[in-house]
Amino acid sequence: MIELRCPIHEDLVQPMEDYFCELTRSSWMLFHEGPGKPHFVMGYFETKPDADAAWAGLRKAFKKLPEQYESNTLEDKDWKEAYKEHLKPWNQGRLHWVPAWMRGKHSVPADAAVIWFDAGLAFGTGDHPTTRLCAIRLMDFLESHAAEKTSVIDAGCGSGILALSAVQLGCGKVNGFDRDPESVRVSLANRADNGIAENKVSFYHAGLEEGFKLTGPADLVLANIISDVLCIYADDLIAAVSPGGVLALSGILAKEQTAVQAHFEAKCIAAWGSARADGRVMGEWSDVALFRP
Repeated sequence: MIELRCPIHEDLVQPMEDYFCELTRSSWMLFHEGPGKPHFVMGYFETKPDADAAWAGLRKAFKKLPEQYESNTLEDKDWKEAYKEHLKPWNQGRLHWVPAWMRGKHSVPADAAVIWFDAGLAFGTGDHPTTRLCAIRLMDFLESHAAEKTSVIDAGCGSGILALSAVQLGCGKVNGFDRDPESVRVSLANRADNGIAENKVSFYHAGLEEGFKLTGPADLVLANIISDVLCIYADDLIAAVSPGGVLALSGILAKEQTAVQAHFEAKCIAAWGSARADGRVMGEWSDVALFRP
């Protein structure tokens, strides 16, 4: 395993984070030790040629990056330990997301709804604010709705962490889909690793248009996808929400929240007759929730 590392100017941090979030899977990450210390872009690759090719591709997108980078060869055990440092348990109410390697070492309450996630995943680990914002919307919905009567769709499911969380919280009908077949494979593997029965949640290989045709409408539609894609498929997302349901959108930069909310509010009013909306911010990221009457 090759660890690639290069210091970057702080002006590149936000553009690079935006760029990495548009990738279905990414070997890249950004690292900052704290105030007054430099920012780094880091990547992990199987071979040196893989690292060279990835760096060349990144330099095409960010021309201010230098030609050379620092590299270090890691043994498998070193890579696994290094990766663990960046993944920590997280919880919201009864919902707990815990790295799989902490099973038996990390205590959770007896009534907790736990998802053990694979610490080796490069995406969908629940470590990003956009995933957490969606999970909080799920918890909010279940505060006023019976879980066993609640249907949920995880649109653009990634690792399936949101759909699996809905199952563990007791939701009656749960579906997820993603246009990337690897995401579906990982979601199915995580379903098995968490001991969740096949009939509790289905995962489909499909984009947004096809996916909703397979699942039908739901009480709660979770879509953690970048803003541009959300807006393009706004009509499909809105049509997938059952009366009295909620559309929870994430993957939205905080600076884009107002525009995305206005775009969806107008379309929801046209489709539903009326709509209530609100948004939350977590760091540089945000969500928008639309409530169907």
